[in-house]
Amino acid sequence: MSRTLSIAALAASLSLLLAACGGRAPATDGGAGSAGKPEASTAPADAQQQLTAKLNAYIGCFNALDSKTHGSIQSYTRWIKDVDAGPSGRETNVYGPFEIGDYDMKQCDAPVTEAMAAKPALADLDAAAGRYQQALKALVPISKDAHDYYDRQDYEDDGFAKGKQLHAPLMAAFKDFVVASETFNAELERQNDAAQREQLKALEQAEGRTREYYRLAMMLEAKAIMEMMGEDDFDVARARERLDTFNRISDEAHAKVADQEPGKLDWNSFEREAENFRREGKERLQRVSGKVPYTDFEQRMLASPSMAPSGSTGRLLHIYNALVFQSNRQ
Repeated sequence: MSRTLSIAALAASLSLLLAACGGRAPATDGGAGSAGKPEASTAPADAQQQLTAKLNAYIGCFNALDSKTHGSIQSYTRWIKDVDAGPSGRETNVYGPFEIGDYDMKQCDAPVTEAMAAKPALADLDAAAGRYQQALKALVPISKDAHDYYDRQDYEDDGFAKGKQLHAPLMAAFKDFVVASETFNAELERQNDAAQREQLKALEQAEGRTREYYRLAMMLEAKAIMEMMGEDDFDVARARERLDTFNRISDEAHAKVADQEPGKLDWNSFEREAENFRREGKERLQRVSGKVPYTDFEQRMLASPSMAPSGSTGRLLHIYNALVFQSNRQ
């Protein structure tokens, strides 16, 4: 499950699309020459807003439940020595899966159903969203049953009899969810990235390089860096180019919009995280390009989000998620 968990951690950082980026009609000069001219068609803006609404519904569902559900898998499986066999009944440290409540499912029930039917039709993404929703719905009752059983410590009364009975269907539901999550993750990120790059172009054309333009541009580059550096065999030269691009955009943004009001303090917080990401990207590049091994202590810390050693994927992901958090506050 570890590979899936790391993928989910990255995808859970998806930020919501801009509400209506690029949807603003170009301004006119108000002169006599503009009188009587037909207004520019709003069709492109309407289409963009429809796409944004659809993707935001999917992202809202994903961000609400994906990380939590993968955490539930980890909580349940970490104390079972042989996951294929299930609990032996001799375990002392016992943890059940998390409960997926009605409030949680509200994020993935009606909003996803409506988004699948809404325009524009995105066949691969809509199908992936449907499978994801169904996997969650199938998981909810068995996960709740297991959660209640372990939370109430009923295993002390029946010698793990029900726990052993629940294990196989629970793991089957978890595995179905994992498959659906990976597919939904990939399709959602692909569509989201493409939409945001189109929005970036539209924003620059409509308003120029505003603070919002720089925020979106920096986040797109940061995400590309994170994806590229996720494995130890990445192309060092290409990664260095990506980092240079992120640094140039960050420097330009600082020079042009850092002191603007309102929102200067929030932007400064975003810039601090961008600086942290810049430094950690450099550390990651140096470790991989120099083939610097991890010490024994560092190897033990690789799985810890907050304690992962400098230059590791986990450390870069931790700092990237902090950058996403500040980006979403802007």
